[in-house]
Amino acid sequence: MRHNTNLRIRAASASDLAAIEALAVAAKMFPKEQVGFLSEQFNAAARGAIEDACWLVMEREGAVVGAVNYAPEPYSDRLWNLYFIVVEPNSQGQGLGKMLMEHVENALRERGESDARVLIVETSSTRQYEGTRAFYAGLGYTKEAVVRQFYGPDDDKVVFWKSLVAGVR
Repeated sequence: MRHNTNLRIRAASASDLAAIEALAVAAKMFPKEQVGFLSEQFNAAARGAIEDACWLVMEREGAVVGAVNYAPEPYSDRLWNLYFIVVEPNSQGQGLGKMLMEHVENALRERGESDARVLIVETSSTRQYEGTRAFYAGLGYTKEAVVRQFYGPDDDKVVFWKSLVAGVR
């Protein structure tokens, strides 16, 4: 197990897009032919089409080993959505995903309750994502909803919820 030294979380730039897409493919989140939507989302955020969207990367010794994207959920009351998180497969299980999640949660808490009350995360119900669901539960997220057949006939969307406000459950 590697020590989590020499890690840096920073704002993502357009030059990181190929690495972010490669991580998503390597982690088997999306097939190569479908991963281009990540660049589309990044570019939309960069030109201001997705207000307050944040893309971050985690680097180890200059190499991108993780990435995350979150933004306010439209038509909600101070609710934010973690749209994407990935850690390179060889680094999974070393606490990098937890570090990214804590960074996001802390950044949102710093915005204050007047801007950020809740963070939700959505994932698949398939067996492939059992570890992902356990990861969110282990970080204190509550399974809040299931939208049946969202991703396909046998693939529901599972929504996890966490308060960003102290003392609110």
